[in-house]
This record gives sequence, C-alpha cells and structure tokens, in this order.
Amino acid sequence: MNIAIVDDDPTIRISLRHFLHKWHTDNHIDLKMTEFDGGDEFLSSCKEGAFDIVFMDIFMDKKNGIDTSIDMRKIDKNIVLVFLTSSTDHMPDAFSVHAFGYLIKPLLPDKLYQVMNDIWAILSPVEEQYLNVTTGKLELSIRYSDILYINSDSNYCIIHCPEPTKCRGPFSVLCEPLLENPDFCLINRGIIVNMAHVECTDTTCCTIDNGDQLPLNTKKATTIKQTIATYKFEHR
Repeated sequence: MNIAIVDDDPTIRISLRHFLHKWHTDNHIDLKMTEFDGGDEFLSSCKEGAFDIVFMDIFMDKKNGIDTSIDMRKIDKNIVLVFLTSSTDHMPDAFSVHAFGYLIKPLLPDKLYQVMNDIWAILSPVEEQYLNVTTGKLELSIRYSDILYINSDSNYCIIHCPEPTKCRGPFSVLCEPLLENPDFCLINRGIIVNMAHVECTDTTCCTIDNGDQLPLNTKKATTIKQTIATYKFEHR
C-alpha cells in the first residue's frame, strides 16, 4: 500500500511512521510511506492512483487539510482519507470530503491499528472464486463473477455467463457452493441468480442485466425481493 502522510509537525510524522511500521511488521503487509510537510507539496505529487491512503492533518500553517482534501478529491476520488487533528470541531467538514476516519492527536497506536485493519479489509484483494463443472469431456472453471444465473433444464443445468454452458447433473449439487456465497440468491425452484447482475425485481419476476426475466417463487417473493434490495443497497 502507498501511504501519504501530510502534516507540518515533524514529530507527528515520525510518530505515525513508527506506528505504521509496527503495523506493517505485525501484519506482513508491504507499505510505502511518503511524507509531506504541507498541502501544496502533497498536491504537487498527487496523481490518480499514486496513493492508496492519505493521513491528513487538518490544521496546517499554509493550506489547511480540508482545502487540500477538496483539491485532492478533484484528482483522485478513491484515496482513503484519514484526518489527523487535535480537535473534533471540523468533523462535519471531514464528512464533506468523504473521510474514512478521524484520529485525534496525540496519536494512540491502538486507534491507528484499528483504522488500518478496517482499511485493509476494504483494500485487500479478494480471491476470485470458481465453479468447477464438467461438460462432455471438458472440465471448466467458471468465475463466480461471470455467472449471471443458473437454471435447471430437465437433467441438465444451464450456466448463463459470457459463454453459456450446459452441463449434466443435479441443480442442487451444482449450486451448493454458490449458496454459501453472499452474491447468490435462490429465487425459485431450479433458478439461482448472481445479485450483482440483477437489474430490478417486481412482484412476479427478476430482471437480469442481460434482459432475461426470471420468475420469482410467489410464496417467497417478498423475502427474495428484500434480500436483493438489501444486497443492492450494500453494494451501491
């Protein structure tokens, strides 16, 4: 992870660098830290994708942290921003620039470690999962993220993805691992959908983003719609 430390107090920069180095050692996660003693100096080096995290002092002699962060957001909207300050008076301003966290000086290592753990949970790469199927004499591994939905068809299952695949076998066996994944929802007997690819739902059907409309289980329609709505809200 590339981290920028922006603070005009060298003692704070040293302290933060020390705590971050300990977190890096304890968690075996590579960190690259770059220090800046002012907002303008930071902005001159801030390019899209240059930094994953920035620790930003709010009160600096020249350009303050709020103004610096406003300009930073024009360059990169995805940097995780954590403010450093001795007062909570500017917390509403922190929200306006989508700050992830707010650390009060003097810095407490436990608070910093918790923030870093939370950030790492978001930034850490997610291991891709695959559905292994056999079709004819071929063995295929299909990424979960590529699956739009799967439906049963007599003694076969059709996996709808960029290259649809038809394989022989019980629907329940094929879809068992998918039901343990939070992206998938069983919407009817013999139909499971990847909620990331659901466009919308109504009282009777679920529309996939490729335009296919799939029938909902009428007795469980309310629960299914709520499950999909909650998923969409959490992944908006």
